[in-house]
Amino acid sequence: MRDGLTIDEIRHHIDALNEMKGYRYCEIVDTRGAEPLFRPKEFPDIARHARRLFGHRGMAPRAVVVNENDLVAFGLGRIFAALVAPWVTVRLFDNLPAALAFVEMAAREPSDEH
Repeated sequence: MRDGLTIDEIRHHIDALNEMKGYRYCEIVDTRGAEPLFRPKEFPDIARHARRLFGHRGMAPRAVVVNENDLVAFGLGRIFAALVAPWVTVRLFDNLPAALAFVEMAAREPSDEH
């Protein structure tokens, strides 16, 4: 992600994951080049939207990469991770190799889907 990131862009990404059935695959979201153009109070609505789409079937784990010194991005990531915790694992990382190791490990684990 680069430049400004809006809540509508997040919603579009979630909708695309649904359409492409991408929710079944682990994902790395690199936000180090993005500036959030939304407020944390918008997260509950987007989390509810994602839960309507994926909550009954779950999602593969997600890794979110943030700048190590960007406490705002880290805080936003933690808020979102807490909102979706009942049905998807979202982990935050400050470097890409650690995020990649996480999703590789998660991808090797057996799936609950049939």
